[in-house]
Amino acid sequence: MTGIFLYARARSAGAGMINEAAPVVVLRNLAGKTVSLGDLKGKVVFVDFWASWCGPCKQELPEINRFITKYKDSDAVVLAVNIDKTRSNVDEFLSKIQNISNKMLIVLDPDAKVVASYNARMMPTSFIIDKTGVVRYIHFGYRENDPDTWAEEVEGLLKQ
Repeated sequence: MTGIFLYARARSAGAGMINEAAPVVVLRNLAGKTVSLGDLKGKVVFVDFWASWCGPCKQELPEINRFITKYKDSDAVVLAVNIDKTRSNVDEFLSKIQNISNKMLIVLDPDAKVVASYNARMMPTSFIIDKTGVVRYIHFGYRENDPDTWAEEVEGLLKQ
């Protein structure tokens, strides 16, 4: 029962963001280059908050990578925001994912400032943002049928 309660509580916490402008994201990628959500306007952006210690993230992030490779010729991109405090944990986690797509921009939020601005209280949490920068969908946790749902949502936003 506790898991259901936490899920419902987390869902209501972020639900107010739907149809609102996405909070600002300005973080550094693995190479130290600044990546900004504002620079991605005109694209459908799948923002995913994840951590190396998160069990569901170990399932989800490889699925997100497979998912985004299907959109290599589109205006869809993933902004994968890691909240680990230790960079070596991030590198070790990512070393287990083969062929990371260049459409998956991995950025680091070790102080958890951006994750807090999104009110993402569980890992993983994902936000799908339309081409104008508005949050259209929120996903808490990971379920096996999520990639089908992501595809439906992203494809709908790409057509707009």
